[in-house]
Amino acid sequence: VVGNTVEERVAAAGESYTGTIVVRNLTRQDQPVRIYQTDYRFFADGTSHFDDPGTTPRSNASWITPTVRSLLVPPNSEMTVSYTVKIPNADSLVGTYWSTVMVEGAPTEPGRSSGGRPQVGVGAVMRYAVQVATHIKTSGSRKVAFANTKFLTDTTTKTQSFELDVQNTGERAYRPALWIEVYDEAGALKANARQERGLLYPGSSLKQVFQLGKLANGTYRAVVFADSGEDSVFAAQFTLKY
Repeated sequence: VVGNTVEERVAAAGESYTGTIVVRNLTRQDQPVRIYQTDYRFFADGTSHFDDPGTTPRSNASWITPTVRSLLVPPNSEMTVSYTVKIPNADSLVGTYWSTVMVEGAPTEPGRSSGGRPQVGVGAVMRYAVQVATHIKTSGSRKVAFANTKFLTDTTTKTQSFELDVQNTGERAYRPALWIEVYDEAGALKANARQERGLLYPGSSLKQVFQLGKLANGTYRAVVFADSGEDSVFAAQFTLKY
């Protein structure tokens, strides 16, 4: 898949819009491609779930209609897959709804020995998940929650890090801007770090790790901030002892 694998659009209930996915064949042979849909969830423990389309609470899979379900891409060329998103005309729609359009190549086959006999092997399948997110106009809260905080020391480098789970407990997806400020007992700033993350969907979570460098033994006050795009910035304070 060429280009962005996250396709977003802001639209109102009852509206329709179209999108495209560009598929490129870099080989010298025709390549068959299968197009299908799944739901999508991910969590801070590193797991991702590609459930059957339409089975998760905020799935928009039933709104999406790809123009084709398969295609044959000629050698060293590109083809475009179009899709239409038709949003139901329902007042109950609030926030963000999403799913994926999967683009899957044909599986490679295990090779054969010089005598033509099959060899034991494992074929490979390459697939791309193109996320299609629909944000309903001017609706849906962006809420942040922190969980599973850990203050860690690397025994080899003697450097410290602070990790936590960032959860979207609201109704609308956002790209959180996250930063941390670490102060010693005298109130002096001893470490800070900042990172912007990818699209975090309602009910999803991610693992955030801040590298703090080398801190002297002592007690510290860490303040973690999360900007979700709301008027106010979410913050939480933690005590770190090293």
